[in-house]
Amino acid sequence: MGTIYDVARLAGVSTATVSRYLNGSPRVRPETAERIRQAIDQTGFVLNTAARSLTTKRTGLIGFVTSDLMNPFTTELAHAMTLQAGEAGLSLLTAVTFGDQDTFLTTITELRRHQVDGVIATPPETPAIVEALRGLARGGVAVVTIGISVDDAPVDFASVDTYHGGRLAVEHLTGLGHRRIGLITGAPEGEVAGSRYRAYHDVLTEADITIDPSLIVATTLDREGGSIAAARLLDLEQPPTAIFAVNDVMALGVIQQCHSRGIRVPQDLSVVGFDDIAMASHSAPPLTTVAQPRSELGRAAATLMIERLARPDTEPRQIRMDCSLVPRSSTAPLD
Repeated sequence: MGTIYDVARLAGVSTATVSRYLNGSPRVRPETAERIRQAIDQTGFVLNTAARSLTTKRTGLIGFVTSDLMNPFTTELAHAMTLQAGEAGLSLLTAVTFGDQDTFLTTITELRRHQVDGVIATPPETPAIVEALRGLARGGVAVVTIGISVDDAPVDFASVDTYHGGRLAVEHLTGLGHRRIGLITGAPEGEVAGSRYRAYHDVLTEADITIDPSLIVATTLDREGGSIAAARLLDLEQPPTAIFAVNDVMALGVIQQCHSRGIRVPQDLSVVGFDDIAMASHSAPPLTTVAQPRSELGRAAATLMIERLARPDTEPRQIRMDCSLVPRSSTAPLD
């Protein structure tokens, strides 16, 4: 079995270039990558993370634990993190928990067994999960969270100011004259969905609009959840004239439900989402939404991880990014 030195010598490149190729770095030119690939085939080289860990005390593996890879927002995060981590010679292992607490807890146990150097997590925010992340960090595993914060432990945090983003969405609707505004959300106690719920509550209160509990529906954070929640709202004796869904895929489910009922968007119902995924601008009609800097957020999370591994004794850092409203054709003034 060949070594990385054999591969580098045969391909006519440095071992650093081979390492960048193995970690998926975009800095390796296609023709160079092809020479390295052929050299790997000829030498039978296999990256041995266990051997690496014996000499460096690290495996170069980072776990990314997320609830859902079907959401394009999460996919873009993973892509950006993979590229940024690869620049530092790290590899990303992605695990999906489908929002299930037990699956999350089992997953981080497995990642620890595989001796990952760190974990980047976008989990559902439950006391058990927060405590598990706290335990990982206290046990020497570098931990970065996206969207939830963990106190009393060296856990770094990257997020977008989703409360401000939620305010932008609801203020847009009240500014168009809407007063019966539905909210389709995830678990309100979670930090991400909860911040958008608080924004909804605060904007309506400031606008002297009575909050009607029947207009607030908690559901799964996917297109089906958005469609089912929209059906419930539209079946009310006094349905909303506008709906704010806390992510774009849910908002697209709302529009789908409207199409199936012959309800016109935005003439009969205005719809706002959150994230500005690629599909938002191509829906029918194009979706008004709040844009998050997805790639920047992924790179920031990976950078926090790289810096935590380099300086494990530093104080935890928090990065919060701004978001912006993107008005499109799914919202209109109330007649």
